[in-house]
Amino acid sequence: MKLLYGLSSSLADSYENAVIETIKFAIQNDFKVVEIFCETPDVLPDEISDGKIREIRELANSYNLRIQLHAPFHSLNLSSFNPKIKNVSMKIIRDTISLAYKLESSLVTLHLGLCFLPCQLDRKKALTILADSITDLLKFAKNYNITLAIENRGGRLDLGRLEDLLFILETVSHENLGITFDVVQANAVGDPLIYYESLKGNIVNMHISDSPRGKSLLLAVGEGEINYRELVRRIIKDNINVPLIFEVSNKDKAIQSRAVLEGYFKEIKSD
Repeated sequence: MKLLYGLSSSLADSYENAVIETIKFAIQNDFKVVEIFCETPDVLPDEISDGKIREIRELANSYNLRIQLHAPFHSLNLSSFNPKIKNVSMKIIRDTISLAYKLESSLVTLHLGLCFLPCQLDRKKALTILADSITDLLKFAKNYNITLAIENRGGRLDLGRLEDLLFILETVSHENLGITFDVVQANAVGDPLIYYESLKGNIVNMHISDSPRGKSLLLAVGEGEINYRELVRRIIKDNINVPLIFEVSNKDKAIQSRAVLEGYFKEIKSD
């Protein structure tokens, strides 16, 4: 078993050309996966040019680099009580799925939505709306052989706490549904190891950064207080061979984080 390291394009220096910059950096530094953050101007779903799609696909394929997508999430709400807002959110996720297919990607990460006042008054209804939205999106994604990975979140208004994810996993068909386990988001609201144990059977992707307890900063692994040594031990024990995507504040911290995780990996494997 080897750990599979990747980068989020959110750590690029250039906002206008973030994806190509990240892909080139990944190739130069032997990262195997790039997760495209679909909020930058060059890769907005349904607006990206055919030429840019072809450039990304050909560059990635020429170096056997895996591409996966992170759907837009600012202002999107798959659990909205307002059908118009929910439908716009659904369209943007569908557009992201279609883009993933054009880029020969098989994984799209998405956020579940936001819990504003209506949701706070009737969270059960919000989760029911959310389950219906996810079900429809899974049917659409299945046509393209794409897995949807719902991400845990720790923000005050975010849906995506552990209980929300477990509700979706229990309510919705699992065939092409997985979890993107964001370690630092779990750290913001609890113990990441508890999240991991509860979700490990469904984890298909991980977001990696470090932070002090109770916070969600984008520090390099080893700069915060998350017990990554124990997390790596459990990943090895459970044979969780999924992309470890570094969502840190810059590219140097990604290099630093990989070195720390690889050190833990070698120590544990040699025991």
